[in-house]
Amino acid sequence: MELDPLEVQSLKSACIGKLQAAILSGKFNIGEKLPSERDLAKMLGVSRPVLHEALVALNTQGLVQIEARRGVFVSDYRRESSMALLNTLLRYEQGDFNPELFRSLIAGRLLIERETTRLATICCSAQQAECFHTLLIEGQQAASNSAQALCDYDYRFHLEIALASGNQMYPMILNSLKGVHSNLAGKFYHYMMTEGDIQQVLTYHRNLVDAICHGETDQAIQIMETLLRHGEETIIRIVYTK
Repeated sequence: MELDPLEVQSLKSACIGKLQAAILSGKFNIGEKLPSERDLAKMLGVSRPVLHEALVALNTQGLVQIEARRGVFVSDYRRESSMALLNTLLRYEQGDFNPELFRSLIAGRLLIERETTRLATICCSAQQAECFHTLLIEGQQAASNSAQALCDYDYRFHLEIALASGNQMYPMILNSLKGVHSNLAGKFYHYMMTEGDIQQVLTYHRNLVDAICHGETDQAIQIMETLLRHGEETIIRIVYTK
């Protein structure tokens, strides 16, 4: 039997991850000057060369801006975004987002999934309906398993709606959001593991599938919006209301 070797995270990678989390969670705000490299290295427990390499990487990603003789500042990633920064954001699977960025992510996802739901009600075939009902059974099984199993099922459920839309771009967009979904849905299911909470989500899913399969466009869109808003409100309560 062969085993894959363990991956040991380098100090540089760990440092990058820690600073990414500090920026994306809002501990360091847009435009804020970071502590000096000497102080920041001491705070993180790394050498100055390691920290400097991490800052250069963050500068390349567009999260910070290194200014000669002035210091390092958090970039306004709303204005200075890039594909590298977008990839960083989409792969951010651990840690919190700052509240405004979190709400923006939910709003963007709602915009996309309202449309995938609308198209799914138009394009849903008998074969696709069978896939949905098989997936609902898997969701019920995941409910008695673990938060991670529910998180994985939840992702596949939303991806299946994107596939049912018949638009080839939407599944690719949902796949690109998998890291963000794992982050947010992971928090949701970790804290909402009571039987009642889980069954409420699964009921939303069943009702949504029924509406899609019967071509009830307005009803399906309303359920999708209710489902995503429920997740948003729950995460705001458990993460941002302290």
